[in-house]
Amino acid sequence: MYNKKMQYVIKSVPTDDKQALEDLLNQMSDEGWDLYTMHEVETESSYDFNCIFMRQKQEDEQTDLDDIVNITSFKYRMEKMLAAPSSPYASCKEIQLKISNQKERIKKIKSQLESDNLSPDEKNQLNIQMSDELKQLDSLKQSLVNEISPDTMFATIKEEKFVVNLSEEILEVISMEANDNLLAETVKIRQKLADSLGYVIPHIHFHNSDELNQNEFSIKIHDIELFRTVVFPNYKAYYKSDLKGYKVTEDDIVLNDEITGKKLIWIPQEKVKDFWLQGMTAVEYIGKAIETLAIEEVSDIMDYSDVNKYVEKVLETNSFLVDNILPDFLTASDLKYLLSCLIREHVSVKNIIYIFEKINDYAGEPTKEDLLDKVRLALSKHIIKDLAEDGELKVIEFSDEVLETIYAFFGEDDDEGIVRIEAKDVENIAAKLTKFAKQKKISKPIVVVPMDIRHMIFVILSEFVPDLTVLAHEELVSECDIKFIGKV
Repeated sequence: MYNKKMQYVIKSVPTDDKQALEDLLNQMSDEGWDLYTMHEVETESSYDFNCIFMRQKQEDEQTDLDDIVNITSFKYRMEKMLAAPSSPYASCKEIQLKISNQKERIKKIKSQLESDNLSPDEKNQLNIQMSDELKQLDSLKQSLVNEISPDTMFATIKEEKFVVNLSEEILEVISMEANDNLLAETVKIRQKLADSLGYVIPHIHFHNSDELNQNEFSIKIHDIELFRTVVFPNYKAYYKSDLKGYKVTEDDIVLNDEITGKKLIWIPQEKVKDFWLQGMTAVEYIGKAIETLAIEEVSDIMDYSDVNKYVEKVLETNSFLVDNILPDFLTASDLKYLLSCLIREHVSVKNIIYIFEKINDYAGEPTKEDLLDKVRLALSKHIIKDLAEDGELKVIEFSDEVLETIYAFFGEDDDEGIVRIEAKDVENIAAKLTKFAKQKKISKPIVVVPMDIRHMIFVILSEFVPDLTVLAHEELVSECDIKFIGKV
């Protein structure tokens, strides 16, 4: 990933001197500068336009422009410096100050107009200036009315559901100047999940955060930080287990991968030209984290407006299914639970009409978990097909001892409906499973268990075992060659 370095320079002219602004724009254009942005700022005596110009870095060029900064992220810092006040209170105070200054300007012009020594042309010019200043005053008063309106406060009551925060050092990953940029990567991820799972992730907001350390990024869902790690532009990341015989050098950076728990080596791009492995750029790694969190946190990300879109899809084809299911047999909450559980386990809901047909068939099931089991059974051929490799599915079983430990979580009184999970027991089972999968060189373990505990086992073990799949014995269809490779 290679970004051309840019130069930025700031120039200021008074807002009321149109000729000076025109001359500045022409001059900078002749020298090869493009206008990046222009903001009105207030000085002690007047208002000025602060113009930021940009151009590609001129190598070996001598210049007398002391305020040129050759830092790609400079533009982001300048935007923050010149941005509007961050709070309604600060904005209100600023508008009031502008109104006060505007009135002083009008007062001065009015004083000049009262002079007896003015020529007709001077008087006409002052009248025109007075008219312009009065219009600006009216505009400021209207801005103040808008700012103090309660409606403004209501407009701020909103939440960014899916946020990626970036430290200043890695802001270039969202730069439009880069061929490999995160904005395009998120489009690819959204399309991939829509095609494979029928799941459309929401809009992702990218922000520069001063709270992050150097080269860090974080992911927040509903303003709760769920993921944080570092990436390195101009490096490529490889899993250590994939680089057989590679000797780590002092230029490399070795870290624990926060996604998989594996060792990750970041190698400078100029050193990986001859590697047969592709590796991940900083953009691709952030994209992988976004995709992982989007699936793992689907129950929090998917809202009722998303659920309604699936319902509308069914309504277009078969309104009977919707009328017969919602809300008498299934509530919107139940449907959200069902869809999010399927997506969380990488089961596609793309064929939503078929899923509604199966929900209709089993709508009399007593619990949501029972209904989930029935729908999964109906989708079992699709599930196995997606998991099998060359017509073969390698699966792991749990020993009677492990199953006995898991059943003990339910307690003696099943009527309580309470699961008492011992953390040490779960960690012990997860450690055994991880060790067994490593011995068998399996990166994505598939475990087969009794149907009545299938979903619970996935919920508790997926927190410890990445890329885990848990199937019920009843889901193992005969069309696929099932190979039992051992017990844990």
